[in-house]
Amino acid sequence: MPTGDLIRNAMQGGAKQLGAWVNMESPIATEIMAGAGFDFIMIDQEHGPGDALSAITQLQAIRSGGTETAMMRVRDNDTQFIKKALDTGIDGIMVPLVETAEAASQVVAACRLPPLGVRGIAPGNVRAARYGYEKDAFIRNRGEDVLVLSQVETEETVGNLSDIGGVEGIDVLFIGRNDLSSSIDRLHDQTSAEARDLLDEAERRIRESGRLLGGIPAPFDSPTAMFERGYDMVLAVADHALLRDAAVAAVASFRPA
Repeated sequence: MPTGDLIRNAMQGGAKQLGAWVNMESPIATEIMAGAGFDFIMIDQEHGPGDALSAITQLQAIRSGGTETAMMRVRDNDTQFIKKALDTGIDGIMVPLVETAEAASQVVAACRLPPLGVRGIAPGNVRAARYGYEKDAFIRNRGEDVLVLSQVETEETVGNLSDIGGVEGIDVLFIGRNDLSSSIDRLHDQTSAEARDLLDEAERRIRESGRLLGGIPAPFDSPTAMFERGYDMVLAVADHALLRDAAVAAVASFRPA
């Protein structure tokens, strides 16, 4: 059964959450990442190559390797794909490119069982209900035990944050800084005044909305600085990047002169 309500309650109580991406779709890499002691692990199926079956193997690896909350970023705001993702038993779901309150309402509806939403149900079949062992609890919870993250990735979204933040059921407004900068043609220079001003405005509007604030660091903006600035959750590192950077460092350190 999902336990997204636990991390939601922790953040609402002031606890900061440090997370990691797993993009490699490798259960071994995921198990290793889970053993490090992060608060949550985010399976990336927007830019990662995975599917529902690989997500289940990664979820099993997370449970084997540690105690982290297990989440997934889906490919887009598609009700049927979100249903498939939720059926795996993930604790939280991140949806990219949610630009309007209407789109945010669609996200929440896709995550909630009727009459709270439109999520299709098969409580005797799916892993989220432990294949029927916990179908009564699954039905009773109506999907409200799933943490819902809505991504803020465009200038248009920032302008709509007051309305998006007013959608009941959106827990976290999560800034995707690369796409946000790209939306104003500043991907190549995120330290520019324009990019920083848009990021500052997004952060301010999210705090004013009363929703939890999440994001990703940059070389000039560390997770520590972000937490100090009011972020509730930060995705600090990724499995493939740690492997890549360690490999590059090893070659630089050990290649004979």
